[in-house]
Amino acid sequence: MAKLICNVCGSEKDVPKCCDKSMILKDNYLMCCCSDNCGHQHIPECCGQPMNYID
Repeated sequence: MAKLICNVCGSEKDVPKCCDKSMILKDNYLMCCCSDNCGHQHIPECCGQPMNYID
């Protein structure tokens, strides 16, 4: 299962969901895997920097 991890403090978060599925990383955004026109959002930040998407 994909996670978001902070490189600084090691904090982990679950990847947000859209359409009951985990979002995917595309062009530095989290996107819905069902459609480009569906949900999208910036990658969450922790310790002042974007978290890393780990598949």
